[in-house]
Amino acid sequence: MEQKTTNQLTTSRLILRPWRESDAEALYKYAKDPAIGPIAGWPPHTSVEDSLNIIRTVFAASETYAVVLKETGEPVGSIGIMFGDGLHSAEMQTDEAEIGYWIGVPYWGQGLIPEAVRCLLKRSFEDLEMTAVWCGYYDGNVKSRRVMEKCGFHFHHTEEGKTSPLGDVRTEHFMRMTKEEWKSAQHLSIRPLAEQDIPEMWELFRATVLTVNSKDYAKEEVEDWASCGDSVEHWRELLAKNDYIGALDGQGRIVGFSSMNANGYLHSMFVHKDWQRKGVATLLLSEVEKMACGYGVHKISVEVSITARPFFEKRGYKVMKEQKAKANRLWLTNYVMEKTL
Repeated sequence: MEQKTTNQLTTSRLILRPWRESDAEALYKYAKDPAIGPIAGWPPHTSVEDSLNIIRTVFAASETYAVVLKETGEPVGSIGIMFGDGLHSAEMQTDEAEIGYWIGVPYWGQGLIPEAVRCLLKRSFEDLEMTAVWCGYYDGNVKSRRVMEKCGFHFHHTEEGKTSPLGDVRTEHFMRMTKEEWKSAQHLSIRPLAEQDIPEMWELFRATVLTVNSKDYAKEEVEDWASCGDSVEHWRELLAKNDYIGALDGQGRIVGFSSMNANGYLHSMFVHKDWQRKGVATLLLSEVEKMACGYGVHKISVEVSITARPFFEKRGYKVMKEQKAKANRLWLTNYVMEKTL
């Protein structure tokens, strides 16, 4: 399948464009790091000349992009769409594709590669008319798997005894997303929540606490925490004191909710257990921050769980203190965090 790479694609922080020979030094700067290539099955680059040769050969393939920071203009990683008639890992149909990616170590954990992957998903499904997109990762490459999960990929199967390009035998896991799944995720909408939404909010809250938060809290702690939602009157009080919004899927189901009040206090941030790492919390946080600005608030405060702390830290929130907060009967560890808008 012959495809033509567009001149460039853009996201909020990135430019995705074809590699240039003048990028060789920047490519070598990041691709020489042994933390990058071997875990993905390719050797670290050995020289600028080696990187230049890769640009002229491997990176000359259609739909292969340099991941360039808008802020600096520097290429800091690579991403590409691969098809069944070229280099790829997954066994694909003619109307399916695979996305591969990497980024330099200094830029790990900043959400840049998920941003780039979402851009190429849009290109794959809308421009190239693919019906499904695959991603593969070798056993132990947890960071790559997390990118796939954040972007909405679902585990499909595992293949053992795979020989990597480095010549060793590995286990490879494959994740997949269909066009229908992608389209469903694109149709998230936001609306205010009211008293009639309490049953759905309660169900989402309980399921999320008992599953997602169970990795950071003991069984008796999450059970006590979940019981806080058993009182309808408590939900009514929360709705009276805070402005709640919900993220809804294409069928109108609440997949996450959050809140803000005129004092800049963010009371709630819960995402359905089946919608974790799909951008729902990011969307909700963006909306409640806009609400705070609308109230004339310049600083947001929030009490977050152990589980939620990394999410808020990545979005500019600072821990002010660790504390014990009472759930129902038990006192649980959480953090008071703040962000200046």
